[in-house]
Amino acid sequence: MMRFVWFAILALIACIATGAELDRASRRQPSLVAFVPQPFRSFAQENLTMANVRSADPKLALEETQALVWRSPMPAEHLTLLAIAKERNGERDASARLVQRAAQRGWRDPIAQQAMFDIALAAGDPVEAAHRFAALWALKEDQAPLADMEQRLLATPEGRSALADTLVGGGNWTKAYLRSVAAKPGDDSAASIALALRKGGRFDCGAVSQLRPALAKRGFQAEASLLDNCIRMKR
Repeated sequence: MMRFVWFAILALIACIATGAELDRASRRQPSLVAFVPQPFRSFAQENLTMANVRSADPKLALEETQALVWRSPMPAEHLTLLAIAKERNGERDASARLVQRAAQRGWRDPIAQQAMFDIALAAGDPVEAAHRFAALWALKEDQAPLADMEQRLLATPEGRSALADTLVGGGNWTKAYLRSVAAKPGDDSAASIALALRKGGRFDCGAVSQLRPALAKRGFQAEASLLDNCIRMKR
């Protein structure tokens, strides 16, 4: 009898280990998701949810996303997926609250940051929108419509001032943004950078080498001269 119990325990441990290993492997090989038993799905549930949240039946997508958040509630990305599912099911208020929680919990979630940018801009809060815009530049998120977001943010004096203040605040995101403006300068972006310089902003010397002629060409000669007061930032 004891031998039978012992073998049963070993078999149970083997099943648990196999299920957990399959789940871990599914993170690198999504084709294994279908073979992961339901009780062991963590990474597998994430892959399943990401594949279906936008395309599956809204009710099914919501069930899968709720299962993901129940199993792994901490990642901000999981809350964002749940917000998408809620939105598809017509629960707009709940979706907005989840997006805000996701953005507060993890700034590395590009979907949440983009959604919070839209929410902040619609609410008349260009300062918060500028912070979200900067966060997306820091993430180097190629899929985000950064050019469109910049145009919307800089469409008002308040938005240009908010971006200028965020530039003064610094951060590595400024290098990529300033190089982008230098390569394709616009009147509003040049005005925001000029305002940031007047407010005491100091930028990475490597990022501003092409910025001086861009500012001078748009009538900001005095501000362009302030670029000499640049700083050497560590790579």
